[in-house]
Amino acid sequence: MTTYIDSSALVPAYVPERFSKAARLALCASPQVPFTPLHALEVPNAFALLIGRGVITADDYRAIRRQLQEDIDAQRLVPLPLDWDQVFASACELSEKHTSKLLTRSLDLLHVAAAHAAECQLFVSADDRQLAVAKATGLKIVDIKRNVRHRSAEK
Repeated sequence: MTTYIDSSALVPAYVPERFSKAARLALCASPQVPFTPLHALEVPNAFALLIGRGVITADDYRAIRRQLQEDIDAQRLVPLPLDWDQVFASACELSEKHTSKLLTRSLDLLHVAAAHAAECQLFVSADDRQLAVAKATGLKIVDIKRNVRHRSAEK
């Protein structure tokens, strides 16, 4: 597995929104994507937030969760246990080096540290700060928002 897809890019792969097409393309471009315990918390939580905000129904939520589970069962999303002590230590180092300049949040740093721990080379996200720290640490990046803007400009 060489591609890490952050929650901000994974959620739109399942929930229709502005960046969904770019998110799905990014997900389909890699045969297997790591699905860490951080994803296991954040992705379903994002779906539940959409119910609370009235964006999706409870039936939509169940259908989306089934799709997510199908991708896990099919090993498109591969559950990947990580050494979380190591991930947190790496995130702390990233904070020291980058947060004052890039204004990264702790979850941004955890995702980037997890991508490194998973030995990924490509980082896919819709989060500008997260992409900035990923790039600063040597990861190649894909900004699904930028891909949408470029496609719109080409039309």
